[in-house]
Amino acid sequence: MLDTYETVVLGGGLTGLSFAYHFDRTLPIFEMKSSVGGLVRTLTKGPYRFDLAPHLLHFRNEKIKDLVLNELGVKVKSHSRKAMIYFQKRLMPYPFELNLYQTSAQVRDDCLKGLQEVSPDVRSNEAQMRSGSFANYALQAFGPGISNHYLLPYNEKIWATSPSKMTCEWMRFLPTADLDKIRKNALEPNNDSFGYNTTFYYPTENGIQDLADAFADRLANIQLNETAAAIDLDKKRVTFNSGKCVGYKRLISTIPLKSLAYLSQKNEYIQLASELVNTSVHIVNVVIKGKVPQSVHWAYFPEPDIVFYRASFPKNYFDRSVPDGQHNISVEVGRRVPEPDLELLTNTVIRHIKAQPIFEVDEVVDTHVETIPHAYCIYDQKRTPIVDELVTRFYTYDVISTGRYGRWEYSAMEDAMVYGKELADQFKQ
Repeated sequence: MLDTYETVVLGGGLTGLSFAYHFDRTLPIFEMKSSVGGLVRTLTKGPYRFDLAPHLLHFRNEKIKDLVLNELGVKVKSHSRKAMIYFQKRLMPYPFELNLYQTSAQVRDDCLKGLQEVSPDVRSNEAQMRSGSFANYALQAFGPGISNHYLLPYNEKIWATSPSKMTCEWMRFLPTADLDKIRKNALEPNNDSFGYNTTFYYPTENGIQDLADAFADRLANIQLNETAAAIDLDKKRVTFNSGKCVGYKRLISTIPLKSLAYLSQKNEYIQLASELVNTSVHIVNVVIKGKVPQSVHWAYFPEPDIVFYRASFPKNYFDRSVPDGQHNISVEVGRRVPEPDLELLTNTVIRHIKAQPIFEVDEVVDTHVETIPHAYCIYDQKRTPIVDELVTRFYTYDVISTGRYGRWEYSAMEDAMVYGKELADQFKQ
């Protein structure tokens, strides 16, 4: 007999967990992995704890902050962010444009000359600047010096896409710095913090997995190792690789929108979704005996001769990540297509790490690689109309596609929890 539920959740990431927590804690949640959290997971390998990409908690929403710290009781430690940029073989503070004093005289001169090409009238209209490509925005807002030395090469690495082909819709995390402040900080050291994540929280016990587990401990019907194989939109059924089949009246899908389209087996949906673009990211963890930059939490690597775009140092914010006397250099490598040879990629990463003077590698103790197939959803001209069309079509079949990948967007952990809560509140009305 077919098990049929009023509401079924597909995907045990933060959005699905938050939705069930706030709506009905007995809802069935089907998760393809052996643990909940989606990308917000911590993997244990012997004495090591590796996050599936560094995930740090930044709270802008006081209700979500209260949910995590008080209601769920996740034990965390607060950290004052120390983010750096590795540029021309040295570390400089983030953000680039507000720390030009730290660059070479030639780079500083290029950047200041570039500011002379910035039109105050154009720059005063932020909405207009953001209406074109990201490349145009960078040039109009910061000039060719800052753009070509940092903004454009770094974003091309992380998105694996030319900035001239990207819109600015993802840029809510990137405020535009004041020109006078840029000029001032080119002449003297900058001690100010800048950006949305100047303070962050991180769990103290088992890594970021503690957040997902705190939700899961309060939910009654999480079914792990269940990978969806097909969705019959007309009959309202989900079939899983295990052979299980469940019916629903309403399906909350937090899996990637592109995957949802393929599972629907509707050719028109598949055709639309095939136009959506994303990158894959490889997280290469290199455990060493030696030294990493002291007290630095992470660093950005904009230059193209280094394979990774960011390196994080978990031991500097999570003491239990590796044993004493060791460090984990956790780097992220972006690709349009997943790397077929992970051993070769790992060896390349190790070689590039050893070539940088900010690292002292006495011994490589261990390595671990994880691949995120859907990592960054690319904001090109086709994205928004396709996403809107697919989300609307699924909604007519009582399938709500939500969360970072259900919305096919760039967003944070806090947003995922907000989406779940807001959807639950909507259904309660």
